Amino acid sequence: MNFDQAKPGGYDYAASAREERHAASGAGSGTIDPQAIVHLFRDNIGKIGVCILLALGAAALYLHVTRPIYTSNALLEIEQPARQGQNLTEVDTLDNLKTIELKLASRPVLLGVIRELHLAEDPAFTQPAAPGFLPDSDFGRWVGGVADSALHFVKLDHGKAEPAASAAPASAGAPAVVTPSEDELARRLTGMVHVNVIRGSRMISVSVDAHTPQRAQQLTQAVIDEFFRQSREGRRRDSASSREQLLAEAKRVGEDFRVSEEKLEGYRDKYNAVSLQDRQNIVVERLRELNQQVAAAKNTRMSMEAEQARVKDFAQRDPDQLLTIHAIADLPEILDLRKQVTQQEAQVATLAQRYGPLHPTMIQGKSQLQELRDSLHTALRKASDRLAQSYEATKATEAALEASLAEQEKAALELDRIAIPYHALERDAQANSDAYQKILQELKQSDVSHGLISENDVDGIDIRVVEPPPVPVRSTHPRPRLLLALSLAVGLFFGCGLALATRAMDNSLASVDEAESFSGLPVLTAVPRSRHRRLKSPPLVLREPASAQAEAFRSLRTSLTLADAEGGLRRCILFTSAVPAEGKSFCSLNCAAAFAQQGLRTLLIDGDLRRPSLQWLFDDPNEKPGLSDCLRDPERFSEAVQRTPVDNLFRLGDWKHQPGCAELLAKGGMGEIIRRALAAYDRVVIDSAPLLAVSDSLYIARDVPTIVVVAHAGRTPRRMVRRALRLLEEVGRQRATGIVLNKVSSRGAGDHYYYYYNS
Repeated sequence: MNFDQAKPGGYDYAASAREERHAASGAGSGTIDPQAIVHLFRDNIGKIGVCILLALGAAALYLHVTRPIYTSNALLEIEQPARQGQNLTEVDTLDNLKTIELKLASRPVLLGVIRELHLAEDPAFTQPAAPGFLPDSDFGRWVGGVADSALHFVKLDHGKAEPAASAAPASAGAPAVVTPSEDELARRLTGMVHVNVIRGSRMISVSVDAHTPQRAQQLTQAVIDEFFRQSREGRRRDSASSREQLLAEAKRVGEDFRVSEEKLEGYRDKYNAVSLQDRQNIVVERLRELNQQVAAAKNTRMSMEAEQARVKDFAQRDPDQLLTIHAIADLPEILDLRKQVTQQEAQVATLAQRYGPLHPTMIQGKSQLQELRDSLHTALRKASDRLAQSYEATKATEAALEASLAEQEKAALELDRIAIPYHALERDAQANSDAYQKILQELKQSDVSHGLISENDVDGIDIRVVEPPPVPVRSTHPRPRLLLALSLAVGLFFGCGLALATRAMDNSLASVDEAESFSGLPVLTAVPRSRHRRLKSPPLVLREPASAQAEAFRSLRTSLTLADAEGGLRRCILFTSAVPAEGKSFCSLNCAAAFAQQGLRTLLIDGDLRRPSLQWLFDDPNEKPGLSDCLRDPERFSEAVQRTPVDNLFRLGDWKHQPGCAELLAKGGMGEIIRRALAAYDRVVIDSAPLLAVSDSLYIARDVPTIVVVAHAGRTPRRMVRRALRLLEEVGRQRATGIVLNKVSSRGAGDHYYYYYNS
């Protein structure tokens, strides 16, 4: 035990309050103590047992009154080969499985089962079953019939009641027997039939619930057979209807084909359109050639037109610039003359180096050069004239080609005017022919497929019964073992939850660890709960010395003795509590008796002047003075102390309530009495009033160094304990030495402190 915490200023009660609120709000991050949880469940073993017994009893009652349900299950395998030209995806397969699942449990199939098995005439099916909490008896069926009739009465459609089911005449004193309609029977059968696609496979499970094994197997097989029968009949009806439609369509399309052929032949005769395609090909080919020729002529004319403009311009200004035009410069005669001019110019340049300008040879050379240049100019003019003539010829050729193209286009338009209606009639006739041939082919396929309808073929999907429905050997609901196990688990869950909820709502100090962690003070001892609590009997440490309670007070005596580190002042001990009925008088009496049993002269002072509680343990008052008299006159201390039947134990107290006791304590006379007591006795034990009820204990605490606060385990609220400790420290200017946790459960979290003893 850490007695240093008992010194003033060693603990923050405001922080304790904050920690308590933090923990109560669920925001604490403290660790879970498995031992505390085990003790909690052990303390509440009765509540847990009651919850388990209630759950098991409810399960047993349910098993006793509930009719068993049997389920017969069949498996269907879906085989869907991909049709020609189609690739089935996973989504398509899932859609098909879902479609078949819905069809198996559809209303037409269930109505067919009702008619096939004559369920409307079966009283076991038509009469409403007894509710789940009633046995299958006449009374149970009567209650079910009443409930079903009430359900029909309250179900209204647009303000009108549903058509009343036919009621059979009832005999006197017997309940009326109501025959349900087909819709009601279908709704009942819907709740019994279960169709599910098995995930990850192409299997469908079909199961039916019934109260007898034979009826479950019969209904399951009937659902499968009715589904296949309606599928075959539907396909036959669809096939017959489709054949009739194909015949009517074939007749209509055949007539249209005949009319379109007659129109096509008449048009051919009128416009001689037999060789129309060849004529169109010739015209188109000629148009293409003329277009190419016109384009080429236009390109030639445009290029010559640009050169012609340059020729006119150069001929007027400088004939030598005509040499820049390729069409003229590339002529053979022009090239020959240019070569001769170049050679003569070179020769004149050579002569100029040897002779002067007036030399006859020089003059002759220049004369020849001039003649060659004149000849070149003459040739250039003639070439330009020829270029102009060629340009005019090109223009004439272009105009002629454009005229021929216009005539050819006119001829093509004429052919198109004739060909458009012809091709329209031809396409119409071909379309009618193709449609007629296709209808004839579908009609042949329909005749073949009508005779080859498979029993297991549903809309092109092959469905095979992999596992026929068996006759179930045991019921599927209720399952006794599973139900009892679940009820046991539920009872245990609610019992543990009730224990945890009780503990969560408990705001008291239930164990030693909780008291120490909450208050910051050591728990000097934990006193177990005792069945003998009357103060009129001798102290418990003397009456039952071998009990766990007696050992707890001896432990308290040891703790207080070890805490005596400050001389004689520690020999005085004050017992108080936060609220009344905490057991402080019981604890102070037995603590004083434990000191006296050790051979110490001990004085027990009954400091609760308002409600004295220790006077019945001793002799009659005999008009002796009490504590209140000592407070008025401390000299009467020796006269007021009384001897008790217990060796070494003496008592000081009043025999009845004294008025003005608070004023007596406020005058400070208690300090003088304590000093006189410590001078005459080895130990002084003071029993005082509750701290929160009256202020008497605060006056006494000023003169007492050792203060013990008694708390009722599992009952005293924490806030009361915290408030009392704070009041003692802030008003009384004293700090409690420790806590005595009283009335601890012998099976609680504190039993390991006294496990050597039996209560």
